[in-house]
Amino acid sequence: MQSSKDINATQLFAELDRLLSQADYDKALKHIDKILKQIPNDIDALHCKVITLVKLEKYQNALDIVVKHFAEDQLIFERGYCLYRLNRWSEVLEITTKFNTSGKRDLGHLKAQAAYRSEDFTTCLDLYNEFVNETDKNDDAYNDILTNFVAAKAALLFADGKLPAKYALADVTNTYELAYNSACGQIAVYNLNRAEKLLNTAKSLCRQSLAEEDYTEQEIEQELSTVIVQLAYLCQFKGKATEANELYQSVLKHRTIDITISAVASNNLAALKKDQDLFDSSRKLRAASSKSLETKLFKKQRRTIITNEALIQLYMQKYAASQEAARRILQIDPADDSHYILLAAASYRQKKTTKAIQDLQEFAKEKPKSLLIHFALVQLQLQQFNVTAAIATLNTYLMAIGECADKYRPGVVGLLVWLYEQAGLSDKSIEVLEKAEKFWKASGPTNQSLSILRQTAAFKLKTERFREAAEDYKHLIKADPGDSQAMAGYIMALASYDVSSAESHESSLPPLDTTKSVTDMDKLESVVPGVKKTYKKTDAKSDDVSKTTTKKKHKRKPLLPKNYDPNTPPDPERWLPKRERSTYRGKRKKQLNKGSQGAAVAGGGIGGTGSANISGKSVTTTAVAETSTPSTHTETPKPKTGGDKQKKKKKKGNKW
Repeated sequence: MQSSKDINATQLFAELDRLLSQADYDKALKHIDKILKQIPNDIDALHCKVITLVKLEKYQNALDIVVKHFAEDQLIFERGYCLYRLNRWSEVLEITTKFNTSGKRDLGHLKAQAAYRSEDFTTCLDLYNEFVNETDKNDDAYNDILTNFVAAKAALLFADGKLPAKYALADVTNTYELAYNSACGQIAVYNLNRAEKLLNTAKSLCRQSLAEEDYTEQEIEQELSTVIVQLAYLCQFKGKATEANELYQSVLKHRTIDITISAVASNNLAALKKDQDLFDSSRKLRAASSKSLETKLFKKQRRTIITNEALIQLYMQKYAASQEAARRILQIDPADDSHYILLAAASYRQKKTTKAIQDLQEFAKEKPKSLLIHFALVQLQLQQFNVTAAIATLNTYLMAIGECADKYRPGVVGLLVWLYEQAGLSDKSIEVLEKAEKFWKASGPTNQSLSILRQTAAFKLKTERFREAAEDYKHLIKADPGDSQAMAGYIMALASYDVSSAESHESSLPPLDTTKSVTDMDKLESVVPGVKKTYKKTDAKSDDVSKTTTKKKHKRKPLLPKNYDPNTPPDPERWLPKRERSTYRGKRKKQLNKGSQGAAVAGGGIGGTGSANISGKSVTTTAVAETSTPSTHTETPKPKTGGDKQKKKKKKGNKW
């Protein structure tokens, strides 16, 4: 007979089963706690609590229970799923690899998804290839597995990986998800027209299938946003900026779209605008690089967004913010050298070229095998006309990478030869070319070896080493008998020491096209750059061309003052201000007719006080001529002004 405790436990679990079947997980969680109070550490109750917490998206709480109460080989899927939702993908791979997942589809899918999110696309492809081969095509899960398989192919190609031949791309359009993923694969290999057709197919399939499932128009537009952003990217890639801008804006105006799609659209729109509307681009990129997106975007996507953010800040002259964004790139991808260039660019944009060079030199010590850093340093040194320093920088890089194909790439060799030539070290140039030629000859006939041989021959011809140049051109003609440039170089080299042999090979050159020769001299003159046209005047009576007559330039007469006298020398002080001239006397006050106090003034009044004459007698004055000292200079007569004339008194009259 069952005890009351067992009956109570049975009832509690029956109630729990009812709550879980109704998906009432909050009440179920409280009920499980009630069970665990009565039956502590009950395995079934704890397992139910883990599942309930997962349903409530409380993954860390669920993981804590698994770790505390279960052995390592117990609840492997629940443990791995919690770790996956907590973005701890490497631990998921570790657990699923440690415990054999064969025959366990749920664990296998979890491992494949963790490999995809941790960007281990090769492992992901291998797993999904097994699932596709094991799953019946009529199974409901088949299209989902195939969708993930095609997505993994595209992701590997976008990550600059090489797709194995057994996983060749194929256009699958069973569902709109498959059509979309197939289009992404074609974009990764630059089959843009094919990708556009697949995206349009995905768009029509999406609208049709969702409409049949009674989705609202808003929900359909939200689901279509992924396809539209990819179509906009295609337009942008093809140079259709206006169409791309309209498509991006149509997606971003919806507030309900996924933040990942919004981030990608914002980044692409900022890249499309370049240095236009910088404030708006900065705002969008700041939102696109938020921490909430770190686990939703791939490493390459995050690196691209932050690089664009750094460039926008550089355009806005926010150099500290640009450098801070560049340092964040280092945290995402330490192997990426572009952030070093951005750090130096901030100094260069502030016209601190010396500081930029010093920064790049320090970065070159940290990354001695970085071609990007060394080439940027060479460029700045050449801008300062320091060819010697540029040669030393490039040689430091070449010594660091050692004897390998990168050291003898045609571009690198060509740059070093040019630098030596600028420094007047032709012998060093020949030495570099000969080493490169020797390296590529040992590697077998390749395009690089022919390119180096062509550079060597051209340089020898330029430095008048005609016999050596002829030998090199001879090898080029042997490799490609139809190479007319090599034949022309060979004949030019031969002509310097063996004219007869050069003439014998003249027939090997392609014939000149004489049908398009210019016979009209005026037309020829307009074709040749740097030659100015001259117009010749022909005589009406004869056909002979007369000499061109040039018009005489009329010299303008100088403007002279009206009272200018050519016989009188000009005043040397005419340029000085009047106050500084020797003739300046200042303002002279009118001489007052009064003497010292008490002196008699002629014409004065009674008593000689100088008052008015009231006696009525006529006063006669005697004019006394005073002798004045003659002036040592002659004043220039001033023009008369209207102030000398007597002003007429106004007649009194009525005012108007």
